[in-house]
Amino acid sequence: MKTRLWSLLGKTAVVLIIVGAIWAAFISRPDTGAQQAVAATRQMLRDQGFKTDVADFDFSTPTELRAREAILTNAIASRNPNPFVNHPNLMETVGNDSAIVVWKQDSLKKNYPSWPDNSDKLTWEELREAINTNQAQVDAACAAILSGPIGFNLDARGGNAVRLPHLAMMKNLMQTLDSRIMLDLHDGNLDAAWTNLMAATRLVTTWEPETTEISQLVRFGNAKLTFNAIWQGLQTNGWTDEQLARLQQEWDMVDFFKHLSETAAFKRASAVLACEQERHPPADERMPTAEFLKEMFQHPLDACSVLQYEWKHARYLKKGSYEDETNLLLFYRDREVELRNAVQATNWSQMRQLPGVTNKALFQSKYRSRIQAMLNVREMGTAFLKDRSGLLGRATEAEARRRILITAIALERYRGKHGAYPATLAALAPEFMKSEPLDFMDGQPLRYRLTDDGHFILYSVGLDCVDDGGIIQTREQRIRANREAGLMGIRPEADIVWPLPATAAAVEALRLQEARAKELQSQHQLEQESEMEWDISPSRQSRVGKILATNWLHDAEKKCVSPGYCRI
Repeated sequence: MKTRLWSLLGKTAVVLIIVGAIWAAFISRPDTGAQQAVAATRQMLRDQGFKTDVADFDFSTPTELRAREAILTNAIASRNPNPFVNHPNLMETVGNDSAIVVWKQDSLKKNYPSWPDNSDKLTWEELREAINTNQAQVDAACAAILSGPIGFNLDARGGNAVRLPHLAMMKNLMQTLDSRIMLDLHDGNLDAAWTNLMAATRLVTTWEPETTEISQLVRFGNAKLTFNAIWQGLQTNGWTDEQLARLQQEWDMVDFFKHLSETAAFKRASAVLACEQERHPPADERMPTAEFLKEMFQHPLDACSVLQYEWKHARYLKKGSYEDETNLLLFYRDREVELRNAVQATNWSQMRQLPGVTNKALFQSKYRSRIQAMLNVREMGTAFLKDRSGLLGRATEAEARRRILITAIALERYRGKHGAYPATLAALAPEFMKSEPLDFMDGQPLRYRLTDDGHFILYSVGLDCVDDGGIIQTREQRIRANREAGLMGIRPEADIVWPLPATAAAVEALRLQEARAKELQSQHQLEQESEMEWDISPSRQSRVGKILATNWLHDAEKKCVSPGYCRI
């Protein structure tokens, strides 16, 4: 009876599959009206000067840049193979407004504790041994970087799936150059430090990244790493005015907002490609018909739900995918226009008032499709990370640091000529700067003040445009504030500061405080382990008592029924 029932179900499933396949083939014929709407929208955008296809983008590079690319790729692996995973922390803060000049210290501190001993300490010899493993290749990379522009030969036809293997390498190379700068300064080798410093700078200033959002973000991240390295380098007072002028000129020519709106254009072209790929998936993604029929025959109860899904998907491909493509063309047209308008603003305070700058727009489809989920996942991810300023905010931070950096170099040139820093930034113009430097955040002059010991603090008010007095937010404070803000809360913003160099006494006090904190943490851990031992002791004693009270019989008293089985 059961066999006949399964046979009947199997036959029914086969009939349903055949009928469903015929019906799906019928309804999957493209909707002519929806197709015409896509074509008309695409043509309208092209007439207006917008790019609509990945073929409109050329990520290839000339032969000269490809030769440099090969040298950079050969210089360092995409992932750090060295035993210490973290490079030295080049902006370790002390107090509210100062940082440690790490190359003057007896040892280094990693960004994060690492395996195997969970230590954050790094000796100079460990650093030397690690970065000398590929010294010749990195020297060649430095020469290549200093010889001309940097670019990477890529194939834009992949759209959202375009391969970007160079991005991890670029960050790792930047960290390696920064580490070499610190080692050279520690050894007193200013010439080598200068070569690495210029190479690190040009890794940002001469690289025109492809118009993908992640590539732009990597460049902004590298700009921050270079900012920290140059702060360390300028604590030497050992550079000539000619060297400082050259470094200043490098940063004068950078435009972090150039081609930023093109990222929305590439997203639009990639979205169009994704719609086309949804309608015409590769053959290897499709289940062979014979295998599909076999699965349905073996599992007839699943046939209805599978057919229901296939029918809905076929209807979506017939009309909904074309409607999504039309709407995506217009959606990213609007995003590109917003970016074009935003980059025309003279400061962040004006920029963040414009639509689409701080309030991310998510693509909304009336269909439940993979296209919508795929396109919105990045924006949702940044929301979870409490990053509401997006690509423009990261570009704005990079621009604020660039202006601080240029001003700090000009201040060093002024001190070299006059023997002391100026009372105001206005004194830098016109000899060392064209005009008094402005904070890109609010359009006001960068905040600047001299200290009693002859140093200075220089800072921007940050993305919140609130002057916190140049107080540096420590990593612990950021972590605590993020935790208090909750999962979807807005992360706190702080001033962007060119800090004071910490005194030897302040560094020693910090290290004693850290040692005491580790000691207390270790003591607390031992107390917790002791309490756990005490808590489980009664149950352990009870188990031991039961074992001791058990009447164990000798083997001779056991009656074995068969080999391997005995009864008492």
